[in-house]
Amino acid sequence: MNLDSPRPRISLATVAIAADLLELQKLCFQEEAEENHEFNIPPLTQTVEELREDFRTHTVLAAWQGQWLLGSVRGRREGPVCHISRLMVHPDHRGKGLGSLLMAAIEDAFRGVNSYELFTGERSLRNLRLYAGLGYVPVRREQVTQRLTLVHLQKRRAGKELVAGLSTPPFD
Repeated sequence: MNLDSPRPRISLATVAIAADLLELQKLCFQEEAEENHEFNIPPLTQTVEELREDFRTHTVLAAWQGQWLLGSVRGRREGPVCHISRLMVHPDHRGKGLGSLLMAAIEDAFRGVNSYELFTGERSLRNLRLYAGLGYVPVRREQVTQRLTLVHLQKRRAGKELVAGLSTPPFD
């Protein structure tokens, strides 16, 4: 994305892009795996068949610049909670606001929920900064393997205004 190009278009993705989305996912999550010293993570091990199933169970949004797939995010409603997952932006397009646009779009797609929840690796500092800037607060940690600890974050929704979930995280 350069300053002369039009703003990326975010739209509901279809299963027809599953193979391209999986390729982007593996590229994007390679860095996350390196940061967290754990390469056996679902975004890197997911198959195209499993990804196609996500299209049946999740709302999948994609960001496009012309014909180029630049990013994506998934959301799934479970009662009053929207679980957000697989936020990804092509490495060449990071740091330009596309992750924030995708997050705003997925939150907008699930306006009727009470809260949004997601997780990321504790060593994924760029992700943690992005989510904090969007009003997400840590609510718990989960040690998945000896090398990988996930930070679960939440953002509560009050009326039509979004507010942070906890004023003080339960850990430092």
